[in-house]
Amino acid sequence: MTALDYPAPPGCVRAAWLTMGSASVLLDNPAGGYFVSSLDLGSPEVRAVTYPRPSTDGLYDLTEYMGGRVVSVEIQALSGAGARIDDVAGSFAPYMVPSARPTLHYVLDRPGTPERTIALRGSAYSAKIAGDYQRDILLQWQAADPLCRDPTLQLATAWSGTSSGVGRTYNLSFPRLYPVGGGSVVNSTIQTPGDVAVKPLIRIYGPITQPQVTVALQVAGVACRLFFLPGFRIDLGHRVDIDCANHTAYLDGDATQSVLSSLDVNYMYGGAGGSKGWPVIAPAPEAGTLSLSGSSTAANTQCSAEWYDGYLV
Repeated sequence: MTALDYPAPPGCVRAAWLTMGSASVLLDNPAGGYFVSSLDLGSPEVRAVTYPRPSTDGLYDLTEYMGGRVVSVEIQALSGAGARIDDVAGSFAPYMVPSARPTLHYVLDRPGTPERTIALRGSAYSAKIAGDYQRDILLQWQAADPLCRDPTLQLATAWSGTSSGVGRTYNLSFPRLYPVGGGSVVNSTIQTPGDVAVKPLIRIYGPITQPQVTVALQVAGVACRLFFLPGFRIDLGHRVDIDCANHTAYLDGDATQSVLSSLDVNYMYGGAGGSKGWPVIAPAPEAGTLSLSGSSTAANTQCSAEWYDGYLV
């Protein structure tokens, strides 16, 4: 018996395609005369960190992180199904160039038929020429990011509320663009249904002096605090981007304007504030309550947390 003897159940949804810029190509295209015989998403490499226990059996195992993964596809192009078999093989070539960075999109048969994506780099490309009627094509990529991502950007936004005081004056410039603002303190929730923890990108929008961002973990009962030093200010029309995965902080997202030295490490690493370092929110049921406070704020002073849910398959 083969897989063909067990047809997919009614309503089964499976699809896969590649994109690169404005270009795209289907991996499975019966109308074009070619078919996927195997799509292997691979498994993330485990970045093992171990060392021997000096006076007894076993190891100390500090393994925590993943490396990349290998993704491979086997395709059959059949002239009897209407394919120009050499043309089909050539249509994948731009996506296999090592300097290219295509994205694999796929939908599997599961509730909601969610689309997921993996960023790739070509590593092997084979289309053996053997006969006029069939071409067996092998495509293989390396994925530097081991996770499959939901392509929908998730967003949680908290407002600091308006504070009293005269603030300061500065030159006015246009255009300006902010998320929708509010006039009172509003907290928000960071939560993921994915397989891995979230390390969000946090953006703080001015005006605000000495901004203080807190992510309070509801299940663990601890808090992560990103507090800036006294006197640090984000003016109206400006923002600070804090990347909790890469441990960076830039004014207006400009890598030449780091403000990392203005973060109060005494609060971040268990000092005066008892913080648990950079915010990391484990998958549900864990959730993080996002809040922002500071002085010299306005109705549109806020911070947002952005992330993509991550999965193993």
